[in-house]
Amino acid sequence: MPDIFYSLILDLETKQFNLTMKSTTLTCLSACVLLILAPTGPVQGKSLLAIMSKQAETLQHGLDLASKVGDIGSKTYSIAFTAVTSSGTTYSSGSTIQFNRLKINHGNGFNTGNYRFTTPIGGLYVFSWNIGVHSSYVGNSNLIKNGSIYHQIHCQKTYQQCGATVTMWLNKGEQVWVTSGYSSIYVYATYSSFSGWKIN
Repeated sequence: MPDIFYSLILDLETKQFNLTMKSTTLTCLSACVLLILAPTGPVQGKSLLAIMSKQAETLQHGLDLASKVGDIGSKTYSIAFTAVTSSGTTYSSGSTIQFNRLKINHGNGFNTGNYRFTTPIGGLYVFSWNIGVHSSYVGNSNLIKNGSIYHQIHCQKTYQQCGATVTMWLNKGEQVWVTSGYSSIYVYATYSSFSGWKIN
């Protein structure tokens, strides 16, 4: 096997790619080298290896660019959750809405014991919540950040979904949750959810 390909394989093995496809790429490349060299002559094999070497360089360049753009595929930045209520409940003013059933909790930031999201990694986040409102109650709810109201929504007395979406900068360990507003509220289980995800 030519020395140039030994160097190429060693270089690929030592680089610490942040993308999840790194191991697949390296394994495929090594296997292809062995398969090509076995049945082909020196001239044809050298030509094929030169082509593969150029393709590997192009792939490396693309992966480096993708990493610089946003560390795509890095588990460090994969934070997202969606939680829903498991039963219809009436909440008195200022009560925490019990989003106790998880649809997804990537990064384990949401706690179904206290119904709060605790930031695993600081950064810019998006939060969205929707409350299924009963016609006998005004649909007031608050998004709380570390004990203070960050945003509020108000819905009239009618059957509807009432919600909002906001962005928020959070440091590691800070908490976000949803409460009822200044009056009692009835929350329908089927139509109520709370979601959040990290965008930067």
